Amino acid sequence: MSVFSFNEETGYLSLIAHPVDSGFPITATQLIELLEQSDYCDFDVISANIGKLFSQSKDYKEESLIIAQAVNATVVINIDEKGMVAEATITTTKGGLLLSMEGAQKALADAGVKKGISPRALDSFLGQQFEQPAGSSYSAIIAHGRNPKDGKDARFVRLCSTAQDRVLSPQATQGGKVDMKNLGAIITVKPGTPLMQRIPATRGEDGYTIFGEIIPATPGKEHQLQPFEGTKIDPNNPDILIADCKGVPVALPRGMRVDDVLCFDNIDVSTGHVDFDGSVIISGDIKDGMHVKANGDITVIGFVESGIVESKSAVTIMQGAIGRKRENNEAFTCHITALRTISIGYAQYCNIKTEQDLFIERQALHCDMSARRLIRVGKADKPRGKIIGGNILDAMRIETGELGAPAGTKTRVLLAQNWFELRDKQIQIADFEKVLATKVTALKQARKKAGQVAEPTQRQQLLNKITENEQHIKARTEHVNRQKLLIKRKITQLLSSCRLKVNELMHPGVELKIAKDSKQFSRIYPPHLLKLNEGKITQSF
Repeated sequence: MSVFSFNEETGYLSLIAHPVDSGFPITATQLIELLEQSDYCDFDVISANIGKLFSQSKDYKEESLIIAQAVNATVVINIDEKGMVAEATITTTKGGLLLSMEGAQKALADAGVKKGISPRALDSFLGQQFEQPAGSSYSAIIAHGRNPKDGKDARFVRLCSTAQDRVLSPQATQGGKVDMKNLGAIITVKPGTPLMQRIPATRGEDGYTIFGEIIPATPGKEHQLQPFEGTKIDPNNPDILIADCKGVPVALPRGMRVDDVLCFDNIDVSTGHVDFDGSVIISGDIKDGMHVKANGDITVIGFVESGIVESKSAVTIMQGAIGRKRENNEAFTCHITALRTISIGYAQYCNIKTEQDLFIERQALHCDMSARRLIRVGKADKPRGKIIGGNILDAMRIETGELGAPAGTKTRVLLAQNWFELRDKQIQIADFEKVLATKVTALKQARKKAGQVAEPTQRQQLLNKITENEQHIKARTEHVNRQKLLIKRKITQLLSSCRLKVNELMHPGVELKIAKDSKQFSRIYPPHLLKLNEGKITQSF
């Protein structure tokens, strides 16, 4: 027979009779053991009441017989400062009711959580009540806000290959052979040929907090197709650029142009020098002493032998460019310059200069090279080409397999030389700031004197003129501050981006200069990276 009585309405567990009257249990310890062996073992014990039952008081009949209480599970919802995460903490039941799904949803609603609740996470969270000890606490994240997904900028997809694409990725014919001369039909387009498609910018997806507040997304930047010479916008689709004449397509940042194309087998004394407004394709070689100049792309399937190649676009030389060895500091006999990318199989005794990137597939021997951005010798991903001797006069980044030669051939590498130009501009700005400060001081003195002029009309005229000059100087000062900030940002970006990466070996005889710091190397180094750190050249292996 049970000695306990449970009231479901109040949740209290009581003894049916006082131990003094029933003679059982005899001690508090015996009562606790009896409770732990009963169906009420998880209840929250009221120790103070149990102690009084066995205190041998004369007024024992007035003492409460309540010894334990059923405590329902409780939940607390914690929300982070940004309103993006809701974490629930359950204190499990002590003989009372489990926290139900409805109870958890009400607690979330009371905390203001409206969106981002994960039913799966909530169900798993509530299910753990059966595994956790009575009266213990555990937590889990059950609601997430969503960060906005910013829109993508408008982008441009080329719908046709350019001359450079076809030369760098020639197509195999039957039998696995490659006909490098059969390029004309592949790289020319006819009027109406689709050249480029604009993929419009996207709006992005708005985010939200768990309170249901919308976090607006930043839409992508919209850019329009730019029709250049020989192209036009498709009248049936404003997002398509089409050819307006027959010629060679040339890719530009937000559009394309179509150049007239001039094709030669070779450039030699029989053709004379070439100066053409469009693009030039040479399926053979440019012979000794010949000049080729073009406003469009210049594509050479063979060699350039002590020739001069100048392009206002890109230059591609499949086989290589070779000049004659120079004596002392005389000029090279082979010159290649371009405003856009230059791609060459290999180069020897050449002067090569580009305003963008320079790609050499195999090696560069005793050349003077300059590029605004990247010089890469070797194939993409992990270049393993060789740079032996010569001078790299300027570049932002260099990637190569080997640098220098085992014999200690002198190889000079200069990076981030634009730093000197930017530094000069900083000095000029600082000097101009001093001039402006002097004028500001002079105007303050002039205003002081103008205030002492007795005649009102004359005084006002002087003050008006001084105010006009002050506004002019203020505008100039704001402009100078913007220029100062821009130059500083450019210098920071320049110094943080410039680097030399050697994927195999760096030999003795290499002289490296990054901005104003220089360093000479007299031994062999394994693969490593050289860059500027706090104004000093550092190596990391």
